[in-house]
Order: sequence, then structure tokens, then C-alpha cells
Amino acid sequence: MHVTVWNVPETCSEQDVRSFFERELGHYAKGITVYDVGTPNAHADLELDSEVPYVADAVARELQTRHLAGVALRVSATPFECEAQPQRN
Repeated sequence: MHVTVWNVPETCSEQDVRSFFERELGHYAKGITVYDVGTPNAHADLELDSEVPYVADAVARELQTRHLAGVALRVSATPFECEAQPQRN
């Protein structure tokens, strides 16, 4: 399950972003990838360590209330990953 976090402040380093999300997500943080560090388009992809449905939505709602370096985060969860799509013959 993945969550994308937008509005990451330009002033934050990749390590700042990683540390913040590791602290906020705890054991749910399976992987954290930060893109475009130091630019207005900086964002992060958070891979969550959970197979439980709707965890990404719950995490996204919770992170939506958080601030990183004084900036409100914008968060979106990937709706239902494509793993359970039936194949048509």
C-alpha cells in the first residue's frame, strides 16, 4: 500500500523528510522515497507495511493533519492496488 505526500517544504533535506515519516509512521513505514528535494514539487512516496484494507486511507487522513517544517502536508492514498484484478480470458 502506498501513500503520496505533497507539499513537502523546499527547505527540508531528504533525511529530514525520511526521519519525520519514520517517526510519524513507526512500524508502518516499510519504505520512504523522496522526490525533487529542494524544489517546489518535492513529494514523498510512503510504502506501508500492512496488508489490511483501508490502512492507507487511515494513514492518509492522519498525516493530513500534520505539518512538516511548519507547512501543512497534502496526502493521498492509492485507491485499491491492482493486485486483486481478475484476469479475463
